[in-house]
Amino acid sequence: MTGFVFSSVLWIIWSFFSVQSGIIPNWMGSLLYLPHAARVLMVVYFGWRSIPGLYLAELWGPYYLAEDAYNFALWIPSAISVLSVPAALIVLRFFGFPLGRTIQSPLNKRNYKHIGLITMISAFFNALMVNVYLSQIHANFEPVEADINQVLRFFIGDMLGVLVIFIFLSIFLKPILRQSKSNF
Repeated sequence: MTGFVFSSVLWIIWSFFSVQSGIIPNWMGSLLYLPHAARVLMVVYFGWRSIPGLYLAELWGPYYLAEDAYNFALWIPSAISVLSVPAALIVLRFFGFPLGRTIQSPLNKRNYKHIGLITMISAFFNALMVNVYLSQIHANFEPVEADINQVLRFFIGDMLGVLVIFIFLSIFLKPILRQSKSNF
């Protein structure tokens, strides 16, 4: 439920700034894509249990907020997007970097650099695989095959979206966490 709510809120915020208001031009393949932050943070902190909620939000967001924008079914691209984070974690585990909770873990949930690495790999998977799929069904956002510019725009958008949300959450939650530590 937390994953669905968090992702839905980011969809609404992103939709307002990118789609509804027209502040950010060329919203498809946006250079600032906030919902990827929900994918990364929810899967990193809540694991596989967050995937159904994220997937439902990934379907709800486009169908409810931008219903006329997509001329193709979103079932498969949404699944690819949501599963890009677990795929990044599986690849890292394969190379000997499992995600753990302690400082001695090769990848630590509390280390922002490790979350950045997971974000980078998952953004790469999402950008590449979604655009390959879109080119296969001839539903790309631009009238060409999945070119490097579109893949880069997806990758950069995912990275910047996570960065903005991560900075916002760290600023917003710092006083709350500081106060909770002082109560102990």
